[in-house]
Amino acid sequence: MAEDAPTVAVINAGGWGTALAVKLANQGYGVRLWARRPEMASRIAAERENRDYLPYVAVPPNVQVSNDLACVLEGTDTVVIAAIASFVREVARRLRPLIRPNMLLVHGTKGLEPDTWMRPTAVLLDELGTEIGTRVAVLAGPNHAEEVARGLPAAAVLACIHPETAVRAQQLLATEWFRVYTNTDVIGVELCSAAKNVVAIAAGIGDGLGYGDNSKAALLTRGLAEVWRLVEHYGGTRATVSGLAGLGDVVATCTSPHSRNRWAGEQIGRGRPVKEIIASTPMVIEGIPSTRAVVEVARRAEVEMPICEGVYRVVFEGKRPDDALSELMARGITSEG
Repeated sequence: MAEDAPTVAVINAGGWGTALAVKLANQGYGVRLWARRPEMASRIAAERENRDYLPYVAVPPNVQVSNDLACVLEGTDTVVIAAIASFVREVARRLRPLIRPNMLLVHGTKGLEPDTWMRPTAVLLDELGTEIGTRVAVLAGPNHAEEVARGLPAAAVLACIHPETAVRAQQLLATEWFRVYTNTDVIGVELCSAAKNVVAIAAGIGDGLGYGDNSKAALLTRGLAEVWRLVEHYGGTRATVSGLAGLGDVVATCTSPHSRNRWAGEQIGRGRPVKEIIASTPMVIEGIPSTRAVVEVARRAEVEMPICEGVYRVVFEGKRPDDALSELMARGITSEG
């Protein structure tokens, strides 16, 4: 690492945060990774590996790990937030006294805040002030942490209402193996990132029930149509839904063995109770709270999302998965659109 290399702060040492820290360190940046728990920070620093959330991936020596947020942010003008949706507000409150003018914030959260159903960017603006909106970019797309950390070829999208900020974040993250596109449709990107989690649970349920490729293709296609209806209602664009945050992430999340949401759906399809599934892994299955949030947002807007409604009934009302999918197939026939 060059002595004059800029320093990037990465907030939250989960799987995605650790993967981004590893990626940025391998690009030559100095990286400071913030862990919520002191013992976790000490363990990652000593072992140079995040065994809980990203095992078998070496954490480079130019990644400093700390539980002291002020130290992590000292001297940097770039902050990458990799928090789950339910933790974004707490992160923002901790950041509030430490934020400086011209600081770039990039978040990679894929979900909506529980209870308020707010998008992550809206939560950040709610806590840090609306004036920071031009300095917040959203990282999204088909990016499994395991593959990003290993340097496998991938593509992503960075959305910001201010094009210059999007370009600044793009220059931070783009490499010869990680292609980054810009977008100004923040609402569409964030809604896609949340709703695709629900479609992935539906796809996994089909896997657990032993359904084939035809049914999965139908679920993905019609699920994406539901995502489009939601995004359109809230002012997003069709290009976003057909791009990396929409179609790209739906394909990756619904088909990959790395996908926790697809895995959770598969376990549900095999008859395993939801509470047991949640308790069996230290990882957050973002699709479960996303299901409630996306369905509530759709109901509020009177947007029809029958696949997501079916997942909601299975996850939160105890409906049998095969009955829910049978109901979907029995819906009145109509035109494609």
